[in-house]
Amino acid sequence: MRQASLGLICVFMLLAGGAQATPLEICFSPDENCAEKLQSFFASAQKTIDVAIYDINLDEVVHQILVKSKTTRVRVIVDKKQAKGSHSAVPLLLKSGVDVRYGHQRGIMHDKFTIIDGARVETGSFNYTHHASQANQENQIYLNEPSAVSRFAQRFEKMWHEARPIRFESDRGLASKPQYKK
Repeated sequence: MRQASLGLICVFMLLAGGAQATPLEICFSPDENCAEKLQSFFASAQKTIDVAIYDINLDEVVHQILVKSKTTRVRVIVDKKQAKGSHSAVPLLLKSGVDVRYGHQRGIMHDKFTIIDGARVETGSFNYTHHASQANQENQIYLNEPSAVSRFAQRFEKMWHEARPIRFESDRGLASKPQYKK
C-alpha cells in the first residue's frame, strides 16, 4: 500500500510539473540518517513552522523547535494521549512557550507532517521519535511542489482551528482538561 501511495505521489508530481517536475526527496530509516535530514529541514525555516505529529521526543527536532520558536512562528498539533506519555517532549515544548494544541477529531491525531515557510513539506510514516530514527522501518518524503504544499497548508489550518489549546501546569504537568484560550 505504501509503495502504491509513493508511486502515485511521484506520478502526480511528474504530471503537475510536466518535464520540469520538482525533485522529490525521500529518506528511509533506520538505514539513512533521517533525523539529521529532518533537523536541517527545521533549521532552514525563516518565517513559519507548522507541525502535525502523533509523537515527539527526538532531541534534534525538539532542540530545533525550541531554538526556532524564539524567532519564528511555530505551531504544533499533537495527539492528546501520546502527549501525556512519559517519553513525550510536549511538556518541555509547552514549558518553553511553544504554541501546542491537542488534535480534535474522532480517534487519534495520527498525521505526521511539517510545513516550513509555507513552501516545503516533510511527511511520511516517520514520527519525530528516537525509535523512528534508530529502530523502526520508517519513511520521509520532502515536497516543494506548490499545489501539494498548498493542500497540506489548508489541512493544517483546518486542524489548527479545530484543535484544543493546552497549557502546562508546572506542578502537575499537562493540564488534565484543555484550557481554552479566548
